[in-house]
Amino acid sequence: MSATNYVQDDPPTDSQAMDGTGTSTEQQPKPRNPELVKYDEFADRVRRLCRESPGAQSALRAGLGRPVTEVPARMHAALLRSGLIREDTEGRGYADKERAYYAVAALIAARPRAQRLSDAADANAAELGARGSLRGDGYSGAVTAVTAVTADDHGEGTALAPRKSGVDGASTAFRSRGTSLGESFADAVGRRSPDQFKSGAAESRLHLLVRQDLDGAHRMLPSVFRWLGSSGVTPDYACLLRDLTGWRYGHDMVATRWLQAFYRSLRRQEAAAEERPPAPGM
Repeated sequence: MSATNYVQDDPPTDSQAMDGTGTSTEQQPKPRNPELVKYDEFADRVRRLCRESPGAQSALRAGLGRPVTEVPARMHAALLRSGLIREDTEGRGYADKERAYYAVAALIAARPRAQRLSDAADANAAELGARGSLRGDGYSGAVTAVTAVTADDHGEGTALAPRKSGVDGASTAFRSRGTSLGESFADAVGRRSPDQFKSGAAESRLHLLVRQDLDGAHRMLPSVFRWLGSSGVTPDYACLLRDLTGWRYGHDMVATRWLQAFYRSLRRQEAAAEERPPAPGM
């Protein structure tokens, strides 16, 4: 069992209400948007499969960047025999959805080793916390987040795992309505360069990505995620999955959301940098 931190989608203002502890009520974790819950469940089940079966992880990684018709047979087996992707008997728009699920599963399986180790540590801590709760001894491990337990397609309870950045282990909470890939880009810029104005390469990469059609976006994602992983950024796979399933007909909306999130996040980082006191000796 594990838990997930979700944060508000907009920063609180001074006029927002405070709770009894002096903390803004708007700063309390918010539940995940119901639209994203099924995608969170899928991402968490893929993570668990990769933790428990190195063979399955290798099979999923083998499909990285490939269309569904070109992935190896062992990837189909890893996803379908475990029930990770359910069959859509109606088939309306199913090909794009299916491709998105395959692509995100491969991206999760190809995460940097540091992120996989962090994920395993989170899962172990959460399991210890759950055991402590069942024993009634008050032990909660390292998990302090709100636990969201939902049901997957087979009716099994699935608790969502806390999100950690893979390189430095700093906690990363996703927004309740989803943390878009644009914000992940900005996060990577901030980690790589304290000077946010040196964001040209990332900006160009994002501009190229949002101009792609569905095939082009799928081709670019593996290199984009390698870059994010090397920057210590853990993306919101559920949000990406939602965006990919609607890319063909909602591309303009998704692209706008990513670009707005990128520039707003850079602005927040730059404002925070200006408020920090200068280093000693400066």
